[in-house]
Amino acid sequence: ISHTSITYSFFLGLILISAFFVYKNTKGNHKKNVPYVILGFIFALWFTGLTNLKTNNSLLAIFFSGAIAICAMILPGISGAFILVLLDKYELLITALKNLLLDKLAVFTLGAIVGILLFSNLLDYLLRKYKSATMSFLTGLMIGSLRLPYEKIISSQHDILTTIIAVAIGIILVFFLEKKFSR
Repeated sequence: ISHTSITYSFFLGLILISAFFVYKNTKGNHKKNVPYVILGFIFALWFTGLTNLKTNNSLLAIFFSGAIAICAMILPGISGAFILVLLDKYELLITALKNLLLDKLAVFTLGAIVGILLFSNLLDYLLRKYKSATMSFLTGLMIGSLRLPYEKIISSQHDILTTIIAVAIGIILVFFLEKKFSR
């Protein structure tokens, strides 16, 4: 039995309620933050609709793939593995892991280290200087990224009741965790 629909429904619930809590914690005028939510939403919707980009497999391309993929890991709703698939590097890196191609793995790791250091500093700066706008943009990213689980749910054609239950479990789980740890 394939559990694709149930799994993605659960993730949809997790992301949906998490976006609500992220936005709820933004400070300032919520009307002023709406354009940032819309911008994040449009960007995520566009980004998740991309298909594979053909790039070469040079060490420089692998380095930048590592830098970009790791940035996605700290952004809500965007998967580093999805980025690698988009950049056409996922299979290459799986093969590099399987065959212990240390040059490719080392360059990818170095790219990931450089990427996380640069991007985390940028994100830290944005959160210190423009917290409401940044959090609003991230909320939009989260909502826009729901395109991926939605498409997986629709394509798996699982029964609607199980789908709704899985979404509800995801929502309830985050709701209770938020209430418990926000004190």
